[in-house]
Amino acid sequence: MGAVRLYFTYILFLYILFNSQVLAMWPIPQSWSIGSETLKVFPSLDINCANIETSEELTQQIFEGAKNRVKEFLTDENYVSPNVHFETPENSLTLHSLTIEITGDKSSKLDLGIDESYELMIPCTNDKNDKPLIAHLKAATIFGVLHGLNTFTQLLYSNEEKNGLFLPFAPHNISDYPRFPHRGLLLDTARNYYPVNDLLKMLDVMSWNKFNVFHWHVVDAQSWPVKSEVYPELSEKGAYDPETMIYTKQDIETIVEYAHHRGIRVIPEFDMPGHTFAISYSMPEIITCPDVQPNWNDFAAAPPSGQINPVLPATYEFLNNLIPEMTSWFPDKFYHAGGDEVVMNCWNTTDSVIDYLKEHPNDTYESLLGMFINELHSLVRKSGKTPITWQEMVVEHNLPLPKDVIVQVWTTQEIIKNVTERGYKVITGSADFWYLDCGHGGWVGDNPNGNSWCDPFKHWQRIYSYNPTKNLTKEEAKLVIGGEALLWSEQADPTNFESKLWPRASSAAEILWSGNYDESGNLRTTKEALPRLNDWRFRMVARGIKAEPLQPLWCVKNPGRY
Repeated sequence: MGAVRLYFTYILFLYILFNSQVLAMWPIPQSWSIGSETLKVFPSLDINCANIETSEELTQQIFEGAKNRVKEFLTDENYVSPNVHFETPENSLTLHSLTIEITGDKSSKLDLGIDESYELMIPCTNDKNDKPLIAHLKAATIFGVLHGLNTFTQLLYSNEEKNGLFLPFAPHNISDYPRFPHRGLLLDTARNYYPVNDLLKMLDVMSWNKFNVFHWHVVDAQSWPVKSEVYPELSEKGAYDPETMIYTKQDIETIVEYAHHRGIRVIPEFDMPGHTFAISYSMPEIITCPDVQPNWNDFAAAPPSGQINPVLPATYEFLNNLIPEMTSWFPDKFYHAGGDEVVMNCWNTTDSVIDYLKEHPNDTYESLLGMFINELHSLVRKSGKTPITWQEMVVEHNLPLPKDVIVQVWTTQEIIKNVTERGYKVITGSADFWYLDCGHGGWVGDNPNGNSWCDPFKHWQRIYSYNPTKNLTKEEAKLVIGGEALLWSEQADPTNFESKLWPRASSAAEILWSGNYDESGNLRTTKEALPRLNDWRFRMVARGIKAEPLQPLWCVKNPGRY
């Protein structure tokens, strides 16, 4: 089988190289062999799951929703690619049906590490010509089925005459699975607000790209858009608009359910103790150094300054009421407790903290941070969740956190090695590679020649070149559970976030799903990826996504001639 796969891989490479032909798929499957026949596909294509009746009700609902989405693509998409060309002979066979089988766990349980693999087999001939042509999709779980169906939709094209829907290059034999179990996208909804419908649309695009985690950075210093039922004053005073720019419990349930039906987990982040100025609008007594001006940068990484006071009983009463509520709204087993960019100088300005340290001479600002984080994580655990924290808690403050805490690393490869050497599991997302907000100038102002702190702009090739496990030992690499592309919203909002996300986030998606190397151990290159990504970008545009262009159209239509 290995020799056969190598042969087909070689044939695929030659086909692309010498025919200037593009075989587009994103993310590229782990194993994919193709042919040269073109099949007709009609919107009436029969899609059925042989054993779905034995599944739980939610699994059946997830399948029915996915089938309906495929049916919509069959009816409405009519995508004509600028760089994928194929023959449409009049005597093409018609694909009659797509038969699906769930071979493993038929539950709808969505956790880190579930089996997302699938096999998709599309024939081009039958043993007997009078039999209908049937494609087969097998997956261990319903979520593998979702990925397989998304792959199937990428095989469908219209031609320039738009006289039907076709599936070229049959037969297809695809065997596919993800390189990393955690494939996330972070969106910050506090610096600027995003309506629920925009988030739902983003979840659709995430599913097409085989992302499986929405890291929802829901609150920050600038605003608190979540309408807590325990502390309604948080959004009444801390949201940009307490009526129109908020997320209610029902909104969150809608987003979580919508994501689940697309194989995406929603992990919320309520960053603490830093980045919490918005709480001061309703509870000023528990926030230190609120909105210091003009020298805010002495007290915070970004304006407005403000941190939770770690010594007041009122602080812990607040946590004991808020954390159980927020964790109960999100069913995922993980909860991001934040912990980044804590500035000790902010606590140094507050009488209650200074007095506490005088009364407890053995304590320090670092031990106060440890006390706060331990209590915060304890409440997360009591809610049945595992905490996720930013890297600073481990590598800068050296807190002795339990080894089940997931550490999110946002800086360099050396930090990943530092954290994995300590035995922690890691989520990557380097600001040097996967920060999608960089390169648009400083947003604070009064600095016309200044850059953003994370310049330069992270173009798709830079993103594609990132290797999450570079320079790690095999044992250290096993601790890297995946990564995230990140869009912080200082300069993003509903008017432009799609073009900031896509197709650059797609580059990260392929690294996380397909890996940096193919099954033969060859490095995946931007030269090979570009024609596929161009086609994928145009398909996303055809689906109504404002994905930014990567090249002039001439280059897209003439791959390799530049």
